[in-house]
Amino acid sequence: MTRTQVLEDARTDASEATDATPAESPVSAVVSAVATVDGVDPMDLNTTLQGAVDADALASLARHDGTDWRLEFSLGDHEVAVEGDGTVVVDGRVFQNRF
Repeated sequence: MTRTQVLEDARTDASEATDATPAESPVSAVVSAVATVDGVDPMDLNTTLQGAVDADALASLARHDGTDWRLEFSLGDHEVAVEGDGTVVVDGRVFQNRF
């Protein structure tokens, strides 16, 4: 998956996702959450997710049957946590039901 493809997916998800409407993937949920914290469009982020965590591994983990997991990593200047219940946390800011 290319950076442009991930960011385009995130842009679509960011414009459609709310706390009541889950995003389509954990990758786009992370990109959207980081962009929100930065106050920029997902296409304008200066960092790539793939440099911080394997996007395919994150997607595979999210498909896991259980929700009792948490993955933490640094993304640029941000500390990110992705939880099995669909929550994304960026620098302490919680985005629930994102995927």
